[in-house]
Amino acid sequence: MLGFSAYGALVLCAALGPNTAWALALLCLGLACATALCRVLLGVSRKSRFASKELLGYCPKALSVLRRMFWAALALAVAGGACGMCALQWQTVEPLQDLEGERLQIRGQVLEYPDEQYHRYYYKIRVEGLGEEEGEPQRVEPFQLRLSASMPIACQPYDWVECAVTFYAFDSGGGLYSTRNSRLADGFQAGGYLSQFEGITVEEAETVSPGALLVQARRQVGRELDRLLPRREAGLVRAMVLGDGSGISQEDMSHFRQLGVSHVLVVSGLHMTVLAGFLQFFLKRFPIRKAVGNLLTGMFLFLFLMLSGFQPSATRGAVMYGVLLLADSFGRRSDSLNSLGLAVLVVCAGNPFAGGDVGFALSVTATLGIILLYRPLYRAFLGERLTGLFRRLWKPAAASLAATASALLGTFPAQLGVFGGFPLLLPLANFLMVFPSTVLLYLSFCGVFFEVLPVTAPLAAPFVWIAGWAARLMLGIASFLAQWKGTFLPLTSGAALAVTVGLLLLLMMAGLVGRDKPLRAVIAGCMVALVLFGGLFQNWLDRDKAVFAVPYQEDASCVVLVRNHQAAVLSLGGFQTGAVNEILQRHNVTQVTAVCMPLTDSDAREAACQVLEEYGAGSLVLPEGAYVGRDLELAAKETPVTFLSAGESFSVMEGMTAQILPKWKGLRLTVNGVDTLVEWAGTTGQNCQVLFTNQQQTQVNSSLSVWQTDAIIGENGQGWTFSQNGESVVLPVEDGCLAVEIAPTGKITARRES
Repeated sequence: MLGFSAYGALVLCAALGPNTAWALALLCLGLACATALCRVLLGVSRKSRFASKELLGYCPKALSVLRRMFWAALALAVAGGACGMCALQWQTVEPLQDLEGERLQIRGQVLEYPDEQYHRYYYKIRVEGLGEEEGEPQRVEPFQLRLSASMPIACQPYDWVECAVTFYAFDSGGGLYSTRNSRLADGFQAGGYLSQFEGITVEEAETVSPGALLVQARRQVGRELDRLLPRREAGLVRAMVLGDGSGISQEDMSHFRQLGVSHVLVVSGLHMTVLAGFLQFFLKRFPIRKAVGNLLTGMFLFLFLMLSGFQPSATRGAVMYGVLLLADSFGRRSDSLNSLGLAVLVVCAGNPFAGGDVGFALSVTATLGIILLYRPLYRAFLGERLTGLFRRLWKPAAASLAATASALLGTFPAQLGVFGGFPLLLPLANFLMVFPSTVLLYLSFCGVFFEVLPVTAPLAAPFVWIAGWAARLMLGIASFLAQWKGTFLPLTSGAALAVTVGLLLLLMMAGLVGRDKPLRAVIAGCMVALVLFGGLFQNWLDRDKAVFAVPYQEDASCVVLVRNHQAAVLSLGGFQTGAVNEILQRHNVTQVTAVCMPLTDSDAREAACQVLEEYGAGSLVLPEGAYVGRDLELAAKETPVTFLSAGESFSVMEGMTAQILPKWKGLRLTVNGVDTLVEWAGTTGQNCQVLFTNQQQTQVNSSLSVWQTDAIIGENGQGWTFSQNGESVVLPVEDGCLAVEIAPTGKITARRES
C-alpha cells in the first residue's frame, strides 16, 4: 500500500507537472495529519481503544477501522514525502531547463553509441564542464545531456568531447508520458543540439573502462545478429534483446503501433518481469531452496541488463523485481503484493521522476498483472483434459504463455496513456503474439549469451535462427492485422488522462481487495465501462471537428486533414514516409477522399504509394503534365488520377473543395468557416486565417501560422513554430506531429500528438 501510494503521488506529479509537486506534498501531508488526528481521537493507546469501543457501542469493526486509519495516514504521509522529493529534485533540474536558447561550450564524456532516428543522431553525454562559447568550460556539478546532431561526431563511447551546444527545454506536451517526463525519468537533466561542427575537440579516455568494453561487446553482438538473420528479423531481435531499434523499418514500427503492441520492441521492465517469471517457474522444477532460485533469477536479470546496455526503464524494472525476489526469499508466497509495494517504494525513493516513466509503469502493471492473473490463466492454458506425458510437456509452455498474457493484460492502462487511445485489435494481437514473442525473447537471450563468450559462440546459431523464425512470425502477424482499418478508439487530452488514471487506480484497488471475488468482478466491470464510456464520450466530442495533422518533417510540407473518420492528404513529403499512414491509423480513418501531390520526389512517391496501397483514395491530384510512373500506377489501382492546372479546384471531402494557387504554390480551402491556406512554395498577395507553410520568409498574412521549417528555430534545431496574434511559440520535438483543431464553431486550438 505504501509503495502504491508513493507511485500514485509521483504519477500525479508527472501528469500535473513538477511545478505542482509542492502543492501536492502539502495537500497529502495535510490529509495525513487530519487522518492521524482522527485516529488519535478514536484511540491510539490501549486505554483509548477501549474508550473508543464504548464510544462506538462496542462495534466489532472498531479495531479494524482504527488499523485502516493508521495505514491510510501513513500512506498519505509517504505520498506527501514522494511529492516533496520530486519538488526538491525539480529544483536542481529547472535551472538547466531554463537554459533554453542559450549557446554554451560544454565538456563531457560520451556514454554510448549514438541513437539514430530519422537522419539525426542522439548522444548521451555526462557534462562536467560548462562555459561561454569562446571561453574555457568551467567545472560544474555533473549532469546528463541528450545531444542532437544532424551528422555523427567522430568519437567513440567514453571519449571526452568539447563542443558548442544550444540548449532547449524538453517538450512538456503529450500528457502523463510526455517527452519531458520520459527524459527526466531516464536521467536526462537537459537537452541540446550541436550548434556547429567546427571547433569540436575529441579526446580519447586514458583508461579502458568496463562500460566501454560492455558497449563494444553489445555492438559486436548486434553485428553477429545482422550476419545470421535477414534484415527485418535481425532488426526485431536487436530491438527486443539489445534495446537497439534502429534496424526496424518505419512500416513495421507503424504496424506494431497501430496494434498497440510496440512496447514489445523496446527493452523495458515488461521484459524483465516476463523473463523473471519464466526463470522462476523453470528453477522451481529443481530441488533447490527458494533463496537460491531467487538468487539465480537475479543473476540472469543482471546479465540481461548488461546485454541491453542497462536501459533506464529496464534497470528500474530489474531493481523492482530484485526487491521482490529478496522479500520473497524471507517471506511467504501470499506476500507478493506487499513485496511489490516494497519494490515500488524503493524505486520511487531512488527516482522521484519515476511517475512519468512508461517503462516503469509497464514494470509495475506487468508484475501486478502476473500476481493477480497468472494462476487463473495458467489453469486455463493448462486445461483439464490433458493428462500424462502431454500434460507434463505442455506445462512449461502454459506457464510461459500465462506469464506473458497476464503481464500484457496488466500493462493495458499504461499502454492507453502512451497511445492516447485503445486499439480494438489489442487483445487479439497480444494473444497471437504471446507465444512467438516469448520464444523470441528466451531463445535470443540464450543465443546472445553464448555469442558473448568466444568458446561457446558456435552454439549461438541454432538459438538465433529459431528466434529469427519467431521474429518473422511476429512481423507477419503485425502486417496481417494492420490491414484492418478503423480499429483505433482515440482518446485525446483530458479524456485519455482521466481514463488512464482511472484504470491505474482501479487496478491498484484490485490488488488491495485481496481474494474478494465479487468486489474484484465489480472493479473489472468498472474498468470495461470506463474504457467504453471514454471512447463514446471522445467520439461525441470530436464529431464534425476538423483536425490538421502536421508531422515533423524538417523543411518538407506534409499536411493531413481529418474529419469524421475521413481524411484528405493535402501535401506529403519528407524523410518520414510512413508518417501519413500513422496519422491515418491514429485518427481511426476509414476512407481517404483525396491525395494531393505537389511534389513527386522519391520520398513523396513512397509516402503516396503507402497511402494508396493501404487505403486507396477518392482521387489522386497531380500538377498538369506531371509524370505518374509505374510505382504510382500500381499503387493507385482503381484510384482516378486527376491533373489540374493553377486556379482549378478539386473535392477534398464531402461539402469541401480546395483551390490550387497560382503556379501550384499551395492550395486554399474553407474548413468549418475558417479560411485555411497550405503553402508549398513562396507566394505573395495572399491572406488567410490559418497558414501551414514550409517557407521561412512567407509573405502570407494570417492570424495563426504553422511553420514546418527548422530555419525558424536555428541551425540544427528541430520542431515547429506557430504564431497567433503576433505571439510566436516554439515546440521542440523529436517525433510526433502537431494537431491544429478547428471546432464546428470555428474555434482554433493547437496541441502536440505523440
